[in-house]
Amino acid sequence: MKLEIIHEDKLMDLKSNLPSLVKNFEKADNTWLADYFGENPFIITKYEVNDFELDMSHEKPFLTDAENVKRVYSNLRFLSNSQASEEKLWAGLCLGMFWNYTKYRWNPNSVQSIKDHFLFGQGPRRSLTRNAISRLWWIGRLTYDADRNDPYELTKFICEHSDYILHVLERNTSNNPTVIKTFLGAVLDCKNAEIPIDTNIIGELSKYLNLLGGTYIIDCMPEKVLYNKIVDKLFEISR
Repeated sequence: MKLEIIHEDKLMDLKSNLPSLVKNFEKADNTWLADYFGENPFIITKYEVNDFELDMSHEKPFLTDAENVKRVYSNLRFLSNSQASEEKLWAGLCLGMFWNYTKYRWNPNSVQSIKDHFLFGQGPRRSLTRNAISRLWWIGRLTYDADRNDPYELTKFICEHSDYILHVLERNTSNNPTVIKTFLGAVLDCKNAEIPIDTNIIGELSKYLNLLGGTYIIDCMPEKVLYNKIVDKLFEISR
C-alpha cells in the first residue's frame, strides 16, 4: 500500500474547529471526515509500505505498546528524523488507517486528548511522544539496537511502564539514540542483576542524565564512561 498523509489545509481546519467536532471522534469509523470536507482529506505519497495492522488484543491497551512499536518501526524504519517529525504524517495515520487503534489505545474524548493523540497538541518534542502513532515510531527509533540478540530488548524494557517513556524520552537528552541506548542498557543490566528498579529510580536517573547533558557535551562522551556514570548513580540512589 502507499503511505497516506493528511492535507495540511485539512489539518489546520480540523485544529481550528475541533471543539465543534469532538463528538465525531466517538464514531466507530472515520467516514465522517470525507463528509465534513466534501472530499477525501488524505494525500497518497510515493512511499510503498507493507499493509500492516496494530495489536489491539489486550484488555489493558498499554500492554500492546512494545509489540506495536516493533510493527510501526519495522515497517516505517525508512523515514528520516525530519520526515518523522511531520504532524501531517502522523495525524494522517491516526485519522486514517489507524483510527481504530488510536481510539482503542487512548480513548480520546476531549479537545485536548484528541489534540494530543490524533494530532500534535504539545510542543515540538513532546508531541512526538504523545501522538498515538508517532510515539511508537520514536520509541523504536531511540531504543532499537541491532547489536543486541533481540534488537527490541530495550524497547520492551522501556515499554514496561508508561512513566519510563515519560521520564526518558521527553527530556532534552532524548535527541541521541546512542545516549538513550547506553542509558537504558545500564539500567537494564542492573535490573538483570536483581537491583530493584521502579519509576522513581528511573525518574531520578533521567534527571541525572539531563544534568550530565548540561555539564558535559554528552553526545561526545564515550559510551563506557556514560554507562559507568549511570550505574554508579543507580547504586547511589538505591542504597
